Amino acid sequence: MKDLIIIGAGPSGVSAALYAQSRGCDLTIFEKEKVGGLIGKVSKVSHYTSVVVDEDGESFRKRLENQIKAYGLDLKYEEVIKLVKKDDHFLVKTSNAEYEAKKVIVASGSSPKELAVDTKGYEISHWARGYEEKVNGKTVVVNGGSDGAAKEALYLAKFAKEVHMVQNQDKLMCINEFKKAIESNSKINVHTSEELVRIGKEEDHIEEVELANGEVIKDKAGIEIFAMIGQNPNTSFIDLDLPKDKLGFIDSEVVSDIEGLYFAGDVRVKAVRQVATAVNDGCLAGISASK
Repeated sequence: MKDLIIIGAGPSGVSAALYAQSRGCDLTIFEKEKVGGLIGKVSKVSHYTSVVVDEDGESFRKRLENQIKAYGLDLKYEEVIKLVKKDDHFLVKTSNAEYEAKKVIVASGSSPKELAVDTKGYEISHWARGYEEKVNGKTVVVNGGSDGAAKEALYLAKFAKEVHMVQNQDKLMCINEFKKAIESNSKINVHTSEELVRIGKEEDHIEEVELANGEVIKDKAGIEIFAMIGQNPNTSFIDLDLPKDKLGFIDSEVVSDIEGLYFAGDVRVKAVRQVATAVNDGCLAGISASK
């Protein structure tokens, strides 16, 4: 039986592991995809103290991966499909096997929301990095107005013919730094109090996107669509009675009301979701779990 199992190898999970192992915990981290979580997919990691200037998510993710190797952390690439409490310990079932631990830190993060529109088989993207060639010279529609959406729109504007940001609020919700950059970028058009209602597909590409006010964005060369409208929590594997908000995020402090159970990062109800707050949660969870 392990002292501790950590579910998720994003910034919060890795932070928790580093602090817990250094205090003597025998632990395992489970990750279903890649180390880094959502931050590993962004075009630029901004505002995190000491981050490499203009570093992209993949570079940041690799540094997390290198840190795991350098500290000899036990990382298993297995998807956790069930977490239950068994008397004085926890049972963690993965796609491969079952494991037991005295304590568990849930740092499973979140996944991007999908658009509530018929995509006609077109695969809507959530991240700009890796799509540079695909959007080159085309029209791009970014659904969203948050910091994340603004940052990706600015990155896409380097390659696209034009970028349309569609925001259902009456103004962009991003920080002032990004607003100023968007306002000064002639390639970016902002549509507030709007939403996508129809996608017009011709054979294998999108040629039209209709907004709620009837405006139609057209480009026979093709339109690429990116959805950045928030996240859903990765909590479906948790078989425990826990308080949640209306979106399903766990409404708990880092140290939960269930003995031996901790929550860190984006999976929690939080006013601010940033790398800094995730790392903070991980630190607190790792230290608490090691006591």
